[in-house]
Amino acid sequence: MKPSLLSVFCTAGLMFTATSALAAVHPELDNAQARQVISSVKATIGQQHSTGCVAVVDADGKLLAFERLDNSPAGCVDAAIGKARTSALYHAPSLKFMQRLQGGETTVLAIPHAVPLGGGYPLTLSGEVVGAVGVSTPKQDIDNQASETAASVLK
Repeated sequence: MKPSLLSVFCTAGLMFTATSALAAVHPELDNAQARQVISSVKATIGQQHSTGCVAVVDADGKLLAFERLDNSPAGCVDAAIGKARTSALYHAPSLKFMQRLQGGETTVLAIPHAVPLGGGYPLTLSGEVVGAVGVSTPKQDIDNQASETAASVLK
């Protein structure tokens, strides 16, 4: 039995409409917004006369944008990406995982893709988590401040 041409067009139309409606309901982070977040982090790090790495990931924790500042150690690359991924996947600042670990909850180490270090912060648009920023510098306080400040750029 062959599907009629009309049924094929109707099915395709419904799929397109459903996809369009879904995209309208769920905002997405774009490259321009990711660059805004990175610029904010760079400004905060610069004010602190520090260096480091900043990563922006999408809602699925996949890398969208990244920058490694001059004179930053190689270890900050994976740390920044991991912090951002943690915040995106779990819709929470990565600092929460660090605090849980410091409180003796060692099971945090078994949570998939959870990096228990501060410096990751969810990014929201229209009240929905659309990604996250991760910051890794030599000082934990700078990481936390820079990521939280950068997240407010999109609001």
